[in-house]
Amino acid sequence: MSDIQFELKLKVFWFKNILGLAIDQVNLNQKYPLTNYYFWPKTEAWEQLKLELDSKLWLTKKEKEQILQTTGDVMKYWLSYRNTKTVENLKEEFKEIDVLLINN
Repeated sequence: MSDIQFELKLKVFWFKNILGLAIDQVNLNQKYPLTNYYFWPKTEAWEQLKLELDSKLWLTKKEKEQILQTTGDVMKYWLSYRNTKTVENLKEEFKEIDVLLINN
């Protein structure tokens, strides 16, 4: 095992009708895509992220559980507030995630 410290970071695209979710591994300020993007509720995003994380043998059970818990919390928040809250509200509520914006 390496002594390099890393963290898992949830990336989110917030739209009124869909939520885009992916996970990066962050090492020393470098971000590496760990999963594909999945768009919920169009796909079973949480399950797909879990399957991808389970294939990453270097991740601990605790690391996987924590990022999946955050993912579930973001999904519940979006489901409850997608019509009344903004991306800025999401950033305030979940400081540990990356919220990605698309400029029109």
